[in-house]
Amino acid sequence: MILMVNGSPKPNSNLRRMLDKIGRDTGLDYRIVDLAKLTIRPCTGCVKCANTNRCVQKDDMAPLYDQIVKSDALVIGGITFFAHPNAYTRLFMERMYPLRHREPQTLGKPGAAVAVGGDEAEQTAREIAYHMESYFNFDMVGSVFYNSATPPCYICGYGTTCKYGGPARWLPPEEFAKLKITPEMFKQFEDNKDVVKACEMLSKNLRKAVGAAKPQKKARK
Repeated sequence: MILMVNGSPKPNSNLRRMLDKIGRDTGLDYRIVDLAKLTIRPCTGCVKCANTNRCVQKDDMAPLYDQIVKSDALVIGGITFFAHPNAYTRLFMERMYPLRHREPQTLGKPGAAVAVGGDEAEQTAREIAYHMESYFNFDMVGSVFYNSATPPCYICGYGTTCKYGGPARWLPPEEFAKLKITPEMFKQFEDNKDVVKACEMLSKNLRKAVGAAKPQKKARK
């Protein structure tokens, strides 16, 4: 089973759909974990996990440790906030800490990174991949990123008037004065052929890394 972690808090987001496509196209059993639906507390740095490779905190992260270890591959998907993985994603990666002590629990396990952002999603994908490979010894099979060019200013309600938002900083004054936010400005990854192909390639790489094909199943909710 391929375990996929979705760090986007938005239902049916570009990231969620990318993960679903990647998992579905492998033809293997997969499961998507939506971090926004879970209660996961921050790492306290107590390092009591060194003895058992498990965290002493009793929250929704607890059952995920066994799922990560038993999975055939782990795909971490994050969205980009302030040019880095968002808090849901970062928190999950920090709470993976117990898996790296003494006898690394994910040594050689296939891994992949997926990232979405208005821009700078490539940097987020690199950070996730580095975290997985350097700290947890995953065998990274690839990464995919998508820059939607859709800033949060487009949904805050003040994107056309705020002098300190992205559009005001990016656009010449005369263009900003005429800015209107329309539905076609909200991009979908499915309309980007290069990103779709990259997702399909990552699916192939994951399938190859995992090994023999398993009966295809829909994502478990």
